[in-house]
Amino acid sequence: MNERPDPAAIQSVFGDIPGHRAVAGIIRSHSTNSRDVRRYALEGLDLSACGDILEMGCAFGPFTETLQGRVSPDGVAVGVDIVEAYEEPFLEACRRAGLRGRFLPEGVPVVRSFPEASFDLVLCSFALYFFPEVIPEVARILRPGGLFVVITHDRNNMGELADLIRRTLMQQGDLPGGRLPVEDIVARFSAENGRDLLAPWFREVEMLDYRNTLVFPPSDIPQILRYIHFKSPFLLTGTRRTVPELTALLEEELQQWIRSAGNIRLSKDDRIFRCRLPRPRKDGA
Repeated sequence: MNERPDPAAIQSVFGDIPGHRAVAGIIRSHSTNSRDVRRYALEGLDLSACGDILEMGCAFGPFTETLQGRVSPDGVAVGVDIVEAYEEPFLEACRRAGLRGRFLPEGVPVVRSFPEASFDLVLCSFALYFFPEVIPEVARILRPGGLFVVITHDRNNMGELADLIRRTLMQQGDLPGGRLPVEDIVARFSAENGRDLLAPWFREVEMLDYRNTLVFPPSDIPQILRYIHFKSPFLLTGTRRTVPELTALLEEELQQWIRSAGNIRLSKDDRIFRCRLPRPRKDGA
């Protein structure tokens, strides 16, 4: 498995809460699939008995917020993240969901301190690739009838844009390894390898695919550049380029793309894993 992502880079990207919200809005507004992926992940599930809930890599709590009216009215949601600034947004999401909330800024290492079989429901959306090593701990803290729901990207997530950035950087004599750090991060837990990583720890792993494409017309190139700026610590690590330099290099490439294709289409397929029946540690080890 690839080396764990740099926590400083994670803080640099996701500590920008307004930027995180803006990028989430850009993705929603340009998606061809209008369904909320987190609500889709919970479709058909009876969660009414779930009272003890954990969201890992919770950010501002978008997954927890989808639980409104679906779980026990006495439920308590625990959010775990290394970005301390997410505390109030997460607790506010809990209030909107009708849940009592608790935020832990220690990040996923704190999961090891939770008692065995202490949660009914564990959620994680677009974050498990930062810490796939926690999967055995999730199986340990989940109750026998509990549920672990994960949403992740496939390895070609925005692959067309990654190809453009990679090609542009290599033309400038950068990116000696030939891969962007963000590609290595997503590969740690993706649609392609997620089942293999989960199956040793859960007897039942259900998969749902969420097909999606992002479409950007010519007028929305600035929004693509904003996304690139937001993700820049995961794009420029190991290169000599600054964000303004990369933006300037890419803007003309994006304009040429528009001139030849009429708009920019980016792959944005995700996969949902719904895991049940956690295995005892002696079985999964």
